[in-house]
Amino acid sequence: MKLLHFLGIGAAAVALAIASLLTLGAMAWTALDAWGRAYELDAPQAWPRVDAVLVLGTSPYGKRGQDQWTLSYRMDTTAGLWHSGAADRFIVSGNRIDDDYDEPAAMRDELVARGVPAKAITLDPLGRRTWDSIRRARDVYGKRRLLIVSQRVHLARAIFLARHFGIEAWGVAARGTDRDGWYEATMRNLASLLAYYDVTVRLER
Repeated sequence: MKLLHFLGIGAAAVALAIASLLTLGAMAWTALDAWGRAYELDAPQAWPRVDAVLVLGTSPYGKRGQDQWTLSYRMDTTAGLWHSGAADRFIVSGNRIDDDYDEPAAMRDELVARGVPAKAITLDPLGRRTWDSIRRARDVYGKRRLLIVSQRVHLARAIFLARHFGIEAWGVAARGTDRDGWYEATMRNLASLLAYYDVTVRLER
């Protein structure tokens, strides 16, 4: 009986911890969503002059990439900035594992196919996380004013991180999917909570 009692207490504690984590994640997303809405631009005349456009990477393959056209939608939006004259320098930041998996190279090729000259594109192969892409834009490439391109949910988190890095950042949202089930919302909320950890713990180090 004692064993069952302690197991019950343990299960209740785990359930409470999970519920608390999910609640904090939802609160974090609500706050980040406000950041995104404050700095997201949707009219060409509102786009400020910036040092560069930072295009955040995603897998060129599978569910996170071309199955939902995530990558192509980001490239469509980015190429539109070039053709409208809103920007003339681009950093494509993502993860490069080897020649067979190279997000920045895939993004460059997609942009070139859309009429953006290769000389206007800088490849950042070490943007493994949004945190890395933002930090490297400032510390490696020396950019202090950025337009950031991604889907809206991701964009809010990127703007939040950039502004805490001291970067004047605005966002231009690419078209995205309408999927927002329990799994997607949970991952979004936990990623938002991680962003808060990044700026309150890692940024202070």
